[in-house]
Amino acid sequence: FKEVRFEDSLFEECYFEDVTSSETFFENCTIISTVFYNTDLYEHKFINCRLINSTFLKEKEGCQLDFEEDNDFLIYLVSFLGSLSVLPGNIISALLMDKIGRIKMIG
Repeated sequence: FKEVRFEDSLFEECYFEDVTSSETFFENCTIISTVFYNTDLYEHKFINCRLINSTFLKEKEGCQLDFEEDNDFLIYLVSFLGSLSVLPGNIISALLMDKIGRIKMIG
């Protein structure tokens, strides 16, 4: 699930397995006889929910990243800045190749 918000919903006898979520929340939901197996649906994702006979088995281990909405922008920005930092070296290299030539630079 990515950026899913369940509001005022009823889940009865459901089985969630191998679920990874990002910015997914359950608000004012009733969850009855439901099994969560190997998920990253932790307690803070259930806001004002009623959990009745529900079981959480084998929660996902390790560092589960919960990406913010603007994280994609940051990834592209860092990539762009990394590419931009190489630009001065490429310009100087092109100027040297033009003035001196490839053979003299290598020699």
